[in-house]
Amino acid sequence: MSLLSRDGVKYQGRDQQGLVVTSLPSIRGRLSSVLVGFALAWGVAVSAAVGLVVQREVDALLDNALQESAEVLLGLMTINAAQLPLAGGGAMPAPLHDEQLVWQIVSARNQVVLRSHRAPDVPLAATPHLGLSTQGTEWHVFGLAFGAKGDMLYVAQRGHGRREAKLLTVGFAVAAALAVGLLGVVLLRAQVRRELQPITRLSTAVEQFDPLQADATLGAPTRAELLPLHHAVTGLGSRLARHVATERAFAAHAAHALRTPLASMAANLAVAQLRAAPQEQEHLKRTRESADRLRSVVNALLTLFRSGGEAQRQQVHLGDLLAQLPFGELELDADDEATVEVDPDLLAAALMNLLDNAQRHGARRIRISMTYPEGMAILQLQDDGSGIDAERLAQLQSAMDQQDYDGHTGLGLMLADLVARTHGGRLRLLPGTAGCRVELSLSQHDPHIAPEGARTVAPGRQGLR
Repeated sequence: MSLLSRDGVKYQGRDQQGLVVTSLPSIRGRLSSVLVGFALAWGVAVSAAVGLVVQREVDALLDNALQESAEVLLGLMTINAAQLPLAGGGAMPAPLHDEQLVWQIVSARNQVVLRSHRAPDVPLAATPHLGLSTQGTEWHVFGLAFGAKGDMLYVAQRGHGRREAKLLTVGFAVAAALAVGLLGVVLLRAQVRRELQPITRLSTAVEQFDPLQADATLGAPTRAELLPLHHAVTGLGSRLARHVATERAFAAHAAHALRTPLASMAANLAVAQLRAAPQEQEHLKRTRESADRLRSVVNALLTLFRSGGEAQRQQVHLGDLLAQLPFGELELDADDEATVEVDPDLLAAALMNLLDNAQRHGARRIRISMTYPEGMAILQLQDDGSGIDAERLAQLQSAMDQQDYDGHTGLGLMLADLVARTHGGRLRLLPGTAGCRVELSLSQHDPHIAPEGARTVAPGRQGLR
């Protein structure tokens, strides 16, 4: 299970057993948060800087335009000074129009002698002033000397017009800077997602990586930063494969070494039982049964390690399989015509252990039924033994669900569960009113494996041998 989130900062999920996995920080989420915060802070800072610079430049541009307009107007008025009606003090005759710039000619006595039609009728400057000046917040004025009598030419621009121009210019500049910043955030997030995809792919490859298979490979890493992790995982896989191979070899050799003396022991016990006095017969019988159970466990272990976790499947009849098992005095109620696609050796080992468990817990009769839900075969065993109390049954089931066998389950249940898992299924202990009910699910490669007319197995031959 991958711990990388798609978009969030943290991931919380469930493992294969349904247990909640502790939430962990997400690399993608943390990087995205940092990049978004940095990009936004950068955008705000750039926007502020751009706004300040643009405001200064707009002020300078408007001041230059005001000065150049005053100088051009002064030149034109100087050329036509004789024709100007300077005595009237009114507005220059002209059609009404919207003036962005207004002008005045003010005499040396600080009286308006001529003005544009939207200019005020009082001087724009309280005292004669050359160059740029600001009259409150309403006017920005540029003054030039007009003629030799001390007259002044004032050209002015309204303050709110300048402010509106600066606001629009700065607004567009800041909006453009923020848009670039947001675009950068989107591109950075997309790039982070792309750069982290190799980690997700490596995680998927590790999840599917089986170091026990000879041709298993993780594939080549696509980023230099992943090389150490890639080497660590492949190294761990190699060490694990060596350990498993060693343990399998040891167990297989041990099982082989034990099987021969156990067979000899069983034979000798059989001979001894025949020759023993009547009062010793029962004791030797129980000893033979113990030896047979030990031999069954050894054979089951040998079969599991021989399989290497791979089921050698074939279609078998349940009756033929049961007929090969030594189940002592137990009476089996089963349909020997039911078929199932399994590894017969592994299933025989599982059934042998389950039957032995039932017999040791007082069972005398076991009913075996088979059902065929889609793609599965369900083998169910119901005995008439002492059963398992609800609390212990829940503990055993939990241990098998988590494959936490050590100290929680016996060898028989563990082997049966491992056989079921090898066939893609599970072992389940089902509650019941009497005895013990065990369900062994086995996946079927062919969903139509059940023969024509297959059904839930009804009681068949009793005391099957």
